[in-house]
Formats: sequence, C-alpha cells, structure tokens
Amino acid sequence: MANNRRGARRTGALTRASVRRGSGQHPPRPEEEEAATGRLRFVKSPTTWLLGILLAVVTVTFQDVLTASVKTILPLDRVPDRLSPQNAIDVVEVKDVKDIGYYVVRDAEGAGSATDRKIIEEISSGGPWREGRKAVDAGNAEWMITVQGRASQQVRITDIVPVLEGGKCEKPLSGSLAHFPSQGVMDVIPLELEVDAPRPRLKISGNGAKDAKPFFTGPEAKHITLNQNETEAFIVHATASTGYCRWRYRVHYEVGGGTAETTISGPGGKPFELTARMTDPSGYRRVYFPSFDCLPSGPPPAQHWYEQTGAEYARDRRSGKVPPCPKS
Repeated sequence: MANNRRGARRTGALTRASVRRGSGQHPPRPEEEEAATGRLRFVKSPTTWLLGILLAVVTVTFQDVLTASVKTILPLDRVPDRLSPQNAIDVVEVKDVKDIGYYVVRDAEGAGSATDRKIIEEISSGGPWREGRKAVDAGNAEWMITVQGRASQQVRITDIVPVLEGGKCEKPLSGSLAHFPSQGVMDVIPLELEVDAPRPRLKISGNGAKDAKPFFTGPEAKHITLNQNETEAFIVHATASTGYCRWRYRVHYEVGGGTAETTISGPGGKPFELTARMTDPSGYRRVYFPSFDCLPSGPPPAQHWYEQTGAEYARDRRSGKVPPCPKS
C-alpha cells in the first residue's frame, strides 16, 4: 500500500497550489469587459487612423529637416551614412591603356614560334588576352582605373598604396620578348609608380620622371573626392627596372566622419603584374618586333612581324643604333 501512495504522488495530478497558478479561463469581470470594448472602439475609429497618418508624416518630415540642417552645418564627408563605409567606393573599370611597348610571353610547355605568334596575334587584335595571363608588361605598364562614389555623402580618398605580393619583387621573367603598339590613352589624372623601388608610392607626373612628386603625401599632398554616383579616372604609369612584381592597391578614404579601406585588383580579381626587361636580350627565347623597330630595305610590309632568337637580337642591337630589318 505504501508503494501505491508514493506512485500516486508522481502522477502529476492537480493540487490546490497548481490550480491557483494555472491559466484556466475564468469569466471576465465587468470593468475588464468595458475597458476592452473601449479600446477596440478607439482602434477602429477613423479619427485614430487619421491621427496616425499625420503623426507618421510629421515624423518623416522632421527627420528630413534635421538631416538637411546637419548637412548645412557639417561637411559632407562628416555626416554619417546608412551605407557601410566598406561599400562607399565602387571600382567601375580597370583597363590596360599602354599604347606602345614591350611584353614578355611566359615560358610554358610547348612554347615556340607558333605558340608565341598566336599570343602576339591575340594581343595585336585587342582581344581579352590578359585573361590567360600568357604575356606580361615589360619595362612599363599603363592602367586606367575608374572609381565611383556610392555613399550619399562625399568620399575623400586620402591615399592609394601599392602592396606587393609576398612583400617583394622577384627576378625578371624570361621567355619571349615582343614589341608592338596597343591601345590609346584618355585624358585623366596621370600618376607614376616605380613598383620595384624600395618604398613604392604613387606620384604625380611632372616634366620628367625626376620631377614627379608624391600625390597623396608630402607638403603638396592632394586627395580625390567623390560625390554620390560621381566617377573619377586616373592612369597609373608603372615602371620596373630590376624585377618581376605583382601587386594590388590599398585605398584609404574618409566618409561619414570615419575612415575605411578597400582594395583594387587587376582584371579578374588578380594582382597587377609587371616585369623588368632583362639587361641582356640574349636571355630571351625569341624576340618579335614590328617593321618600325628596324630599318627596312624597301617599303615595309603591312602588319609584318620580324622574328629573331634572343642572341641574334642582342647582337644586332649591341651598337645602340636601329639595325636593318632581318631578311624574311
């Protein structure tokens, strides 16, 4: 019998205490029913709806007036923005605009005259040859970078710093060397970059390379401002004289009273790259050059490429003068 009583205590049957704590329904009191009816009548009232609409309009108008007042007091770049600072700048386009110069066709399996010529034809036609990364700018490169402001407040770019992959440049690339024209250049902000310098910085072009001065730093520091949907383009003329470099740009800017950073990469999200030309051309597998790079014996043929081994090219250029064109 004792065991049965202990089992009964574990059945969970209602006790007086549990009933008092329960949420069972009970008849509403008269005063509670009257209050509920009054609230329902108030909510359904047309006057209540009209007051709610007027209150919403007044609130929005007050916010607009307050924002406009703040903008007249504070500079545009000091007003907080709803857009994340990390998204305040959009990179619209990164375009190769090098009009003439040298390229190195990488050493690769199956490399030879036929493979080289195919790549050179792709470059000459202006096709998307960079996507395959088969050739690299040699000596110099020119990239036009177009950025756009996305924030409703003004964005002030305070610095653009090249960041080298691996922290340093490597030895110049070998392979085949090609010399030919590319595309035209637009009238935009001209900047200089010696990418394999000990501390590479963007500089503003002067009368010559020696006259170039830092653009974002120093006593004559400048900045680039972008209003909402405004675009700005600048060309970076990069040079390399000692090594093969790969890099991206770290952009520092101010918006809404705060600071932020973003990164500019080359096409396809890959790093920019540039190699110095080898001091001894005989180190190249083959060298390709157009008719204006030598002295033809007669009328130069249209769209003609001359081809020499690296050793032959080095021999003919040793004097420093433009040599006669090789016999086809």
